[in-house]
Amino acid sequence: MDKTLLHEMITELQQRTKAGELDRIERIEEITALADAYFDAVGEHPDSIALERMANLIIYEELSDTNKNKMKNDEYPIMSERMEKTRRSGETSEKMAEEYDEFGKNQGKPARRRLSTYEGIQMDRCAKARNKERRKKYLDFVKGKTPGQFTVNITTGEKIGYAPINR
Repeated sequence: MDKTLLHEMITELQQRTKAGELDRIERIEEITALADAYFDAVGEHPDSIALERMANLIIYEELSDTNKNKMKNDEYPIMSERMEKTRRSGETSEKMAEEYDEFGKNQGKPARRRLSTYEGIQMDRCAKARNKERRKKYLDFVKGKTPGQFTVNITTGEKIGYAPINR
């Protein structure tokens, strides 16, 4: 007996199981006999793929059960790979559970978003416009056109700042 014959015999067992010809106890007996025959012929245990296929045959009923409430109804449910993938896709991460309170408000650390190019250009335009207004007010104040107050360092005579009076 070689690997190809073993896999063919497992495939034949799968077909008989799907047809409903074998119940669980009969399957276990046939799988045990098949594994022992392979060990006697080759001198080593079947490879992991064959063992996994045989194990899946033993728990065929649990894996083929597509009942949506299987997790609630069965005491020890076994999910197939497809069911596990479907379940994981509907779950949320633990991080989300940590960040949201019972009212659904996000209590996580806020993250700043980067400004788009357009927003950056707009901010620059606004800043330039504000700077232009400030420069005009300051020059008017320095020339004496508007009232205000200078702060002067007495020892050096240097003008430190100004405060225009808003009217």
